Amino acid sequence: MKKTVVSLLIAAFVIAFCGGIAFITFRNYFPSKSVFDTPNMLNDKMVNMLNTEIEKEIYRHTQSVMYPGYIPEAGQNTIRYLKTIKSIESYARYGVNSTQPRNYIELKITFNDGSQASEIYTGRPCSAYIETCLLIKAEMKDGKAVKVYTNGQERKGSPDRIIPDLSLLIDKAIAYDIDRNRNHYFEPEKTQKDFDREWDNQK
Repeated sequence: MKKTVVSLLIAAFVIAFCGGIAFITFRNYFPSKSVFDTPNMLNDKMVNMLNTEIEKEIYRHTQSVMYPGYIPEAGQNTIRYLKTIKSIESYARYGVNSTQPRNYIELKITFNDGSQASEIYTGRPCSAYIETCLLIKAEMKDGKAVKVYTNGQERKGSPDRIIPDLSLLIDKAIAYDIDRNRNHYFEPEKTQKDFDREWDNQK
């Protein structure tokens, strides 16, 4: 009987010890929700900054020689698409306090008709090992930002420091529509018939 009690006590101790080690090791992988996970702090100074980046991204995606291949209608189609957006919000996949791998910044787009697109990949990593990531929510009207909210992290550096974050927000929002409506931006992809015709005409 005593051996059974001792064995149970030892087992309980081992389980508790292992649980404690696991908690210490993995607590940053699955952190509790942080106040910095929600961009709810209004920053009026960022409205003009974001609208400047919107103009730049429209140009980069439609006319710039660095991005060849766009059809002449691409610029107007980009503007038309941006006018359908009610808000764009960035968030960290696992939260800004997480140190979990592949904790990327993603976007959620809300359209004027109430529909939403989320989990839009940006490629921007977020790790609490480095810093608390800047999160942004832009309320839009007629393709322009009218209000900008953040989680307050922009104040930790100069205004120029966050320009890449603003550019990324709009760049990936436009890229989402390009993926869905490629024919609004590029010539239709060639089919096998097109290739056959080119070979028939080859001299």
